[in-house]
Amino acid sequence: MKTSTVVRLGKPTSVPSVVGRHDESFLTVREVAERLHVKVSTIHEWTRRRNTNPIPHYPVSRKVTYYRWSEVSAWIQAQRVAA
Repeated sequence: MKTSTVVRLGKPTSVPSVVGRHDESFLTVREVAERLHVKVSTIHEWTRRRNTNPIPHYPVSRKVTYYRWSEVSAWIQAQRVAA
């Protein structure tokens, strides 16, 4: 598994990247929340399994979950309501 380094607030963290997906890196819950201009708790709520259509995500542990922006973006588009 290839890894890339993401630097946030001066602290480097290693985020896994899957080869074959055009090196699209994973995002943390905080990064997804920042891109969508919502609270981290909102992303957690949208990710919960009891939700009928949760955001696609990759749980690594009980406290760590990663997202792919392309999948989050597709999920948002699927939520559109016809006018």
